[in-house]
Amino acid sequence: MRYRPFGHSGLALSTIGLKLSRLKIGGNVGLLTKLIVAGLENGVNTYHFDTTAPEFLRAAAQAFSVVERRLLFISVDAQEAGQACDSIGYALRPLRERLRAAIKESGLKALDLLMFSPPGTLSLPADTLSFLESLKQARMLRYTGARGETADLPLLIAGGHFNVIETSFDIDSTWDKRRQIDKAVHSEMNVIGANFFPDAYRKASDVVPKAARRGWFGGKPENPLAGAGTHAFLHQTPDWTPEELCLGYALSQPSLSCVFIDAESPQQIEALCAVSERVLPSSVPAQIEMARFNHQIAAGGH
Repeated sequence: MRYRPFGHSGLALSTIGLKLSRLKIGGNVGLLTKLIVAGLENGVNTYHFDTTAPEFLRAAAQAFSVVERRLLFISVDAQEAGQACDSIGYALRPLRERLRAAIKESGLKALDLLMFSPPGTLSLPADTLSFLESLKQARMLRYTGARGETADLPLLIAGGHFNVIETSFDIDSTWDKRRQIDKAVHSEMNVIGANFFPDAYRKASDVVPKAARRGWFGGKPENPLAGAGTHAFLHQTPDWTPEELCLGYALSQPSLSCVFIDAESPQQIEALCAVSERVLPSSVPAQIEMARFNHQIAAGGH
């Protein structure tokens, strides 16, 4: 695993972070423990939970007990899944109760990052902001962060309420998105990447022309060059899966402090974590740019 400095904080985050969803895992504490242990064994020190539910975080804290807390970077969502991400959902009283459970009842003792989602990121109540500042002063919370896409980033950067931005970053991310990320970094904010693997490219049948596919018994394709200049290369690059290539590309962006993966098994965690130590094939960056350009032309872009 590779690590990158988290701004000027003195912290170093694993370039790959692990997102763990209560909705996906449910009450399967055994699976939660296995995923965390797999992450730790592969050098992951950055973890995000989509919940402040104390029973979920208590199980996570137990799994983390084999590592010194100061070596981990743990973040949670400011709201439960399905709850409003607005000034009502982020009102002081419900947020205070959730954080009390997340910090004191879970055994985590402190949170490194509390993540807010739109549209409430631009209109947090004043008493909520004061409460968050008091948590920071008490060293129970290090950072506050906000999710946003390209159009949101200028306002989040200018707002001054957040230290961290989480935004999607994949092989189709625009130059405008990249400029905004660089601007955030220059404004002494830290940027975490997410959603690196576009749904549109997950199935070979969606991106590889029929003539370029191998037969059922491994025969040669009718026309291996049929998918040239498209995203077909994601399914044609030897020794790489499409997910690994997309992750490798996201990891190649130095402005990202970390890239979150959303793995569902220890085996997937191990495979994706190995990408941090691999070098993308030299042809891939050019193939990505060509596929992006051709896709824009086909879509009528400029």
